[in-house]
Amino acid sequence: MRRASALLMALWIIAVLSIMVLSFASEAHLQTGINVYVRERNRVNRLVEAGRILAEVVIADYSNAPEWAEDEDAEKLFEDDRWYKEKRDLKSGRPCVIGPILVDEENPESGTVKVEIRITRGLNINELTPDGDQNWRLRWEMILKSHGIPEDYEVEAYDSQHHSRSHFKLINLLIASFADWVDADDNATSVDGEDCGAESNWYEEEYEDNKVDDEDKRYPRNGAIPDIKELSYIRGFRDYPVVLTGGVLNPEEDPKDQIHVRGIADMFNTLGSAKIYINDCTRDELMTVPGIFDEEDEEDLEKSTENIDAILGARSEEPDYDVDESLGWWQYKDFQDLQQRVSDYGGTSAQIGTEANNYLLFKPDDTTIFEITIECESMGMTRSVKAKAYLKDKDVRYVEWEEDPVGDRKEPAQ
Repeated sequence: MRRASALLMALWIIAVLSIMVLSFASEAHLQTGINVYVRERNRVNRLVEAGRILAEVVIADYSNAPEWAEDEDAEKLFEDDRWYKEKRDLKSGRPCVIGPILVDEENPESGTVKVEIRITRGLNINELTPDGDQNWRLRWEMILKSHGIPEDYEVEAYDSQHHSRSHFKLINLLIASFADWVDADDNATSVDGEDCGAESNWYEEEYEDNKVDDEDKRYPRNGAIPDIKELSYIRGFRDYPVVLTGGVLNPEEDPKDQIHVRGIADMFNTLGSAKIYINDCTRDELMTVPGIFDEEDEEDLEKSTENIDAILGARSEEPDYDVDESLGWWQYKDFQDLQQRVSDYGGTSAQIGTEANNYLLFKPDDTTIFEITIECESMGMTRSVKAKAYLKDKDVRYVEWEEDPVGDRKEPAQ
């Protein structure tokens, strides 16, 4: 009996000790995994810092990049400045890409970093105002019409002046309401004889009629908006959100009468300039430039489309002066170069009016906002950063910095 008890006690002790050993082994394995994770995370974080430094090296000195010359000594230029090509691209308004490069060329496992820098696309919406551009309203009209909103499309809305429901052209309603949201006065804006703007009193009446809670009330900012999302609070845009996002403007109508529009939100940002970087722009941006679209007959977009096709197409045709033939397209040097190459493109009758020169940029300037994308990888772990910055007094100053913006960081397998 005593032997049986002793045997059971021994087995019990062995079992407990086995569990403890397994526990210690599991904890040690887990701790090893944690240590590896922390080490690799720190390494990839250092790669982000390396990417930031690379971006700043290029942005801070791009203006000093040498112009391309047919007889240039590429090896000597590279020896003098490892990043002269990237700086040259940025100087001309082209996007530039660094890498992916190994941080330590002698150690393949040191990790890689890739940096892309481009001039931020989109119009600074805070300049598309009466104080910022004498053609602000015309440009707004072209944006809205080119995205599918008919010029004469009318909607029913509350008229605070007459305290009744009235019909307004949707384009006028949107333009006037935006102007009142950002201007400093309390006078409702009129467009084409329609008093369709909206100041604080209009919003107050609207909120009272709909019993809106105080925390959900929004009033005109009377100044520059900090975020494009704020458009969704403004009269007209909040009533017809598809203007911003895209969709069917009148879903209650018969399908054959429905109006499909493209969202305009992607057209804008709240930084930089409302001018267009001609060497890296979109068709929609070009459609907002007087001298490119036909001001005399705005309903007929055929001529405007021909001009835009020529602008985008002529960049891919080698000009009649010496250029780097290894490139796939050649940036416009200045407005005269643009006019000449567009007029020679494909036998078209495209012609860019001189007023367009006031709305085009050919190289970065002191209003330029640079968009920086950093992508890093080490031992299966990745990090990415999207940032926006500008250059002042040779210092790169950041206005946005977002890490892993799409939430796609990959962690190493354990």
